[in-house]
Amino acid sequence: MYNKLVFDGEDFRQISNEMERWYNVKITIHDNAVASYRFHAKFEHETITEVLAALQVSLPFTFKINNNEVDIYK
Repeated sequence: MYNKLVFDGEDFRQISNEMERWYNVKITIHDNAVASYRFHAKFEHETITEVLAALQVSLPFTFKINNNEVDIYK
């Protein structure tokens, strides 16, 4: 609404759906435990790499970006 990406306790699966629309990418989470991680965060001008790196500070996961495809692992 205000050109911000806001996560208020949603799980990673829900967040990934929002991020797919926001960044025009396809995100695949390869671990159900990671998919259930919940985050609280707000982003305005960050790239998808910056957003994922910031989320990594809270909970452990790794990611790989290849063009418009993002793979997320435990």
